[in-house]
Amino acid sequence: MEISPRVGISVIAPGVVLLKGSLDESMQVWLAQFALEAGSDEKTGFWLTMPDGSRVLNSDKGRGRMYDTCSKFPQSDKIEPLCRTLVDRARVEDTHMPQMQPTHLLLLYYATMDGMHWHTDSDANDGLNDHPIVSISVGNSSDFGIKVLGKPEMYIRLESGDAIIWGGPNRMLPHCVKEVFPGTSPSYLRPYLDNARLNFTFRDAPNILAE
Repeated sequence: MEISPRVGISVIAPGVVLLKGSLDESMQVWLAQFALEAGSDEKTGFWLTMPDGSRVLNSDKGRGRMYDTCSKFPQSDKIEPLCRTLVDRARVEDTHMPQMQPTHLLLLYYATMDGMHWHTDSDANDGLNDHPIVSISVGNSSDFGIKVLGKPEMYIRLESGDAIIWGGPNRMLPHCVKEVFPGTSPSYLRPYLDNARLNFTFRDAPNILAE
C-alpha cells in the first residue's frame, strides 16, 4: 500500500518520527470501514451486549478495545503492508529506526473526549525488542503527549491520517493521549465514524505468537 505523496515527516528525536497527513482520504475511509467491521463482531469487537440488551464499550465507558494477531483481523493482507510502508518511509529519514514485522494490532475506539494516561509499551505483548511501535490516527483529532529522555514533555496534535512511530533508542518512550477533540473528524469520515477517534497501533511481538 502507498502512503500519501503529501506526507510531511519530522524526526522528533532519534527513533521518534511523525508522519503528518500520511494517509489520504480514501485510505482513511478504508481504515474506518476496516475498524467498524472488526469492531462489530459480537464476541471480539468493541461492544458488549448486556443482559438487558443494551450495548456498552468493552474497555470503559468511553473506549472500546481490540487486541489480536494481525492475521485474525479481516483483510490482514492489506493492513500489514500499510504498517511496513510507514516504517520504511520513516527509516529513510531516521537511521536510528529499526525495521519491523507487524505481528499484532491494538485497535482502540474513542467515543468521548477522554484520553489515556501516561505509560510505556513495556509488557510482553508489546514485544521484547526495540522494533517500532506504529500508531495511526483516524477520525477526531487528539493531543498526544511524549516524554523524550532529557527533554520536557511535549504534546503533538494528531489529526486524521497522521501516524507517529517510535522505536530503537526511544522504544520505551513514555506517552499519553491528553485529550480527544469531539467534532474534529473530517466530513468524509462522518458517515462511518460520526464523532469518534480510531487508533491503530501495530507491534512486533513474535514472543507471544504461540500463546
